[in-house]
Amino acid sequence: MLSFVYAVLLAASSVAAATTTTTTSAATTASTAYSSVFAVPSIFTPYVSTNPKLETSPETGASYTVKTIKGYGEMEYYASTWKIYRDGGGSCSFSNRTMWLFNDANAYTISGDVFAGAASNSMSIATSFDHPGSLKDLTISSAVGYFPATPWWGTEESQYATSPSHRYALWTYTNCVQLSSTSAAHFFLVNKFSSATSSKQYGNTMVLYSMNESTGKITVTRPMQYAFQNTSYPYGSFANVVVNGYAYLFGLDRLYSTNLDVHLAQVSTTSISDLAKYRYWNAETQAYETTLPVPTARRKAAAVIQSSIAFSTGTVFFSEYHNAFVLIYFSSYEDSTFRLIRSPSPLGPWNTTSITLYKTKVGTAYSYGGLAHPQFYQSVAGIAGKEVMLHYSYQTSSGTYPKAVTITFA
Repeated sequence: MLSFVYAVLLAASSVAAATTTTTTSAATTASTAYSSVFAVPSIFTPYVSTNPKLETSPETGASYTVKTIKGYGEMEYYASTWKIYRDGGGSCSFSNRTMWLFNDANAYTISGDVFAGAASNSMSIATSFDHPGSLKDLTISSAVGYFPATPWWGTEESQYATSPSHRYALWTYTNCVQLSSTSAAHFFLVNKFSSATSSKQYGNTMVLYSMNESTGKITVTRPMQYAFQNTSYPYGSFANVVVNGYAYLFGLDRLYSTNLDVHLAQVSTTSISDLAKYRYWNAETQAYETTLPVPTARRKAAAVIQSSIAFSTGTVFFSEYHNAFVLIYFSSYEDSTFRLIRSPSPLGPWNTTSITLYKTKVGTAYSYGGLAHPQFYQSVAGIAGKEVMLHYSYQTSSGTYPKAVTITFA
């Protein structure tokens, strides 16, 4: 029900989005770029980065056994006069703020009987590390109305926003790429609906975030409509990690391996919007290629990870506690459960014998969109990776909303 109502009433959200500033400017890979600007409150959750090396020493032997689990329930703005259903999403840290991007956001009155508005995606800010589920909504609330955090690519996408059967949806199921203390990049899937229930994924788009600390405003820019079209791998839409100034962008082979294979691209964090500077890892030759792979069949040997269980969503980060790169993920065939694999380097070799971390409680259907959020390290002094926050999408008979959990390793 919610997705249909969202499609019918999205026209109103495009009116609210007019409160942002839309501009056109030059980009390294396109002649135009679309941007939105809006205010971010000074709610600080200090970001402490790790310093991983490309090749680490052997694992420390620290346990991957989960010692404690603490649930925080629904992630929401507790002071809101609206009840907001949303799903998917990922987190981002810059300017000592922790931001959250979610997919389809549908707002109702607290009683649940009056629809207030919707947007293709939304941005919130975390109010505390002590309660990761406590958010303040920035782009969909009774105070500001409702508008998508990520701008449409001109009328080509926005013209479909008013139709219940033909619309674009920009969704993310990953965390952003940390470029600096004030900037980040984020990859969103570009979906086009031909009916209320039928859609096609056209590829992924890149979104750039830039925080102006003096004005307290964030600029959200799309420098290109597509970063990688559906004929290639959607690098960065599955997971990413930054090492020594380089972003390692993981993408699933959805077309030919049904999400069993993970492929990898690398680019300097200073050149992330310049697609000409990307390099593509070939695990078979153990070398980078400069030409974008456009596969016509499965390239299993070239993948950085080859799994026997299909991946769904995941997060790659460096755990100082384990002295290893870890991938915490949901699988496609066994959703609702967080699992972990690890490697001494983003390039592998990845130990694909998975470790079960946490089985989520299931509502009316399976849970999905599970990610880890390592920026919540700070609650365990100086041991990054011993404690990690998880979030996932929980389905009820009324709608879907994200839940927050923190696990602590033994």
